[in-house]
Amino acid sequence: MPWYYAEAGRQAGPVDDDTFNSLVASGRITSDTLVWSPGMPNWQPYQMLNAAVATIPGAPPVPAGLRYCSECGRPFSNDDMVAFGSALVCAECKPLFAQKLREGVVPATAFRYGGFWIRVLALLIDGLILQVVAMFYTPFLMSGHFDPRDTSRVFVVFGMLTGIGFVVSLVYETWFVGRFGATPGKMVCRLKVVRPDGRPLTYQRSLGRVLCRMLDTATLWIGYIIAAFDDEKRALHDRICDTRVVRT
Repeated sequence: MPWYYAEAGRQAGPVDDDTFNSLVASGRITSDTLVWSPGMPNWQPYQMLNAAVATIPGAPPVPAGLRYCSECGRPFSNDDMVAFGSALVCAECKPLFAQKLREGVVPATAFRYGGFWIRVLALLIDGLILQVVAMFYTPFLMSGHFDPRDTSRVFVVFGMLTGIGFVVSLVYETWFVGRFGATPGKMVCRLKVVRPDGRPLTYQRSLGRVLCRMLDTATLWIGYIIAAFDDEKRALHDRICDTRVVRT
């Protein structure tokens, strides 16, 4: 059975069953990836896939430049969509979506999750920025208090540098994620940290997320590595704080 899937706003495929299953296993097709196969009336997220499909030749194209409805997942032009915050909804789904908002029901949202290696790159960029910042306060401490002949003072100075670095890193990520939804490194990589329903993080949750990242290090980086195998690309701190890193 041929399968088609949406990638970067374009139609990909057809692929056979084995290839399709391999794409799912590798994380290229996630729970929110739009898929279509002959017999399905419309494109829909993989997580809503109905296995009972008939065999109908041909497949509807996914034209470039279209956006996808956050409620039904079908592609529409921008002129046919209504914006609700960061979500876009088609005219047919607008009443249902608005009713869900009034009732406080979290509407369905389709995300493209940030992969493991792109997140590593974002971390490296942020680390480089923090190293540049450290160049401003490190010489001050080294010149005023550092004496290589005094072992106790050496430990004090390096302890102060470690403490200041931790506080700077804490403030850096908490403020940027709470204010913009992403650190400069994530902005460069076009990533953003959001709640499962697409809402931005509060400063409190952003702070908690930074603190929980210490668990990733304490587990010999396994907390980071599990993001490579998670369906939603969540690291350990994302699981604890119920956050997602998505592509923008």
